[in-house]
Amino acid sequence: MDKTRGSSKKFTSPGILKNIHRQKYLLLMLLPGLLWFVVFKYCTYAGLGLAFTNYGFKKSVDFVGMRNFIRLFKSVAFWTAFKNTMIISICNIIFYFPFPIIIALLINELRSLRMKRTVQFMIYIPYFFSWVVVGTIFVNLFSPSSGLVNQILKLLGQDSIYFMANPQWFRFVLIASYIWRQMGYGAVIYVATLSTVDPQLYEAASIDGCNKWKQVFYITLPSIKTTIITMLLLNLSHVLLIFEQIMVMYNASVYSVSDVLQTYTYREGILSGNIAYGTSISLFTGLVSFMLVMGTNWITKHFLEESVL
Repeated sequence: MDKTRGSSKKFTSPGILKNIHRQKYLLLMLLPGLLWFVVFKYCTYAGLGLAFTNYGFKKSVDFVGMRNFIRLFKSVAFWTAFKNTMIISICNIIFYFPFPIIIALLINELRSLRMKRTVQFMIYIPYFFSWVVVGTIFVNLFSPSSGLVNQILKLLGQDSIYFMANPQWFRFVLIASYIWRQMGYGAVIYVATLSTVDPQLYEAASIDGCNKWKQVFYITLPSIKTTIITMLLLNLSHVLLIFEQIMVMYNASVYSVSDVLQTYTYREGILSGNIAYGTSISLFTGLVSFMLVMGTNWITKHFLEESVL
């Protein structure tokens, strides 16, 4: 009994304090990021109570209950922004999500290590560009007068298209710019995961007569299934929070197809000064994002037998 008590004391608080002291420099490096999350992610939850008040450019702040949410659900502009947010977000997920996986699979087939690093570097560069830079690139690329795309259309005998002011084409530009900027980040993560797959599995499959396609479907994809689900949940967690991309690329002529919840919140809460109403929109957006993540996690848990949360 004494030995048992001695062993239990060994792994209690003195052991924890010893580990903290041994890893104090690593913990100090973690501290700035932790403080950032606490201050800008968790402390801001205290402001959600403003959604139930009339806070804004007013002399007094009064509790109004669900009045802001009633106004929200009756607003035509809100439902237009909500519809645009869902359409753009779903298209981003559907068209973007396979790209990093496909690129990672192609990179994994390269035999030259130098070539692998070069390709990864080239596709990863756009991720470091701000949306202001990306927006400028695509505005120039799709310019009706000197843009490369319209120059190609002219060579093919087609009329120029003002993509950035055409409601029929603007969403296409948004999705294309999102894929171009983000796919390198996802591909690097998948490439790192593929490096952990045991090469002997491919050798055994090759001996059994499996071609490359069968190896991909029966070895590669099942091996990175957990990473795929994790990336899907991470994308869904902020898929409704698109703001910078829209702000730097849209204009009044495409409001009907590009005005999203975050830009609507910005106009109502910051520009119009109705902070309480803007907070109610943000709270609604957060709840919808939470339901998307939890719903997707439930589906993957019950049908794919994989769960992250």
